Amino acid sequence: MCQLQYIIVDKIPPQEIRYLRSHVSEDESIQLVELGGTERERRESAAGYPPEQSILLAEDAALLSEMRERGMTVLAFAEREKEDQTIPEVDFVVEGFEEVNLRFLQQVYQRRHHLPWTILETKRCIVREFTLDDLDDLFALYAGEGMTDYIEPLYEYEKEKEYQISYMKYMYGFYGYGMWLVIDKESGKLIGRAGLENREELCGELELGYAIGVPWQRKGYATEVCQAIMEYAKEELECEKLNCLIEQGNTVSEHVAEKLGFVMCEELDINQKRMKRYEISWKEGD
Repeated sequence: MCQLQYIIVDKIPPQEIRYLRSHVSEDESIQLVELGGTERERRESAAGYPPEQSILLAEDAALLSEMRERGMTVLAFAEREKEDQTIPEVDFVVEGFEEVNLRFLQQVYQRRHHLPWTILETKRCIVREFTLDDLDDLFALYAGEGMTDYIEPLYEYEKEKEYQISYMKYMYGFYGYGMWLVIDKESGKLIGRAGLENREELCGELELGYAIGVPWQRKGYATEVCQAIMEYAKEELECEKLNCLIEQGNTVSEHVAEKLGFVMCEELDINQKRMKRYEISWKEGD
C-alpha cells in the first residue's frame, strides 16, 4: 500500500523550507530531503527515492517532468517574480508553503495514487471518500429494507461501477467534496452516506445529503456526522450557506434537518417529486 515517507525539495528558498520543516515535524514518519549538488547529481538523487512513497517540490521543469513520469507526486513551486517560468504537467502548483500544511500535501499525494481522503472523524464514525473496493458494501447497504424509499436506488452493478469511477474522477478530483461514506469505528462497517453535492436546482449552492442504514437510524448517527460535515463546509470550504432537499413524507430526514438548525423555506417539484427545501446560513446578518 502506498504511504508517504519522503518530501523531496529542490532549490526552494530557505524561508519556504523553514515553513515546510515546521509542517513536516508534525509526523516523525515523514522525512524532508533537500537535494544538492550539480543538476545531474540532483536528478540522480531524486531518482533514488521510491516514487510511490515520495513527493517532489521543485521549480525545475525538467526535474518535475522526469519524476512525474516515474510515478512520483510532484508540486511545482511558482515564484511570483518569475513571470516567464515554465511549468510542466504537475499534480499541483504552489506559490509558497506558509499555509501549505502536511494534511494538504498528504491529500495531493493520495489523489495522485487514487487513495481515498479521510475527510473527518467523529466520536463514533469515520467519513471518507468512496473507492471501488467499497462497491459490494454499498450494494449491501442499499439492499436494506426501506433504504431507497426516499433516495435514488443504485444502477445495476456494472453501470454503477462506471458511474462511481466517473464520480471519483470528476467530483472528488475537481471539487474535493461529494457524497462520502460513513464508517462505524467500532465495527468497521459501512453504515451510510453523507456529504455535499452541487445541485442545479440550487443555483450553485451546496446541498447537505445524508442517508443512514435502517439498523443505525434513530441512534444519533446522522446528526453526529452531519454536524461535523457542516463544520467542515464552514471552516474548510468557507461555505456560508447549506441546503437540504427532502422529499415530502420523509419525516425522519426532516427531523434531522431541524435538529441541525435548518429551517424549511419552500416546496419544490424536482423530477416529479415534491421536495421541501431547508436551509441554514452563517452569513453575517442572517
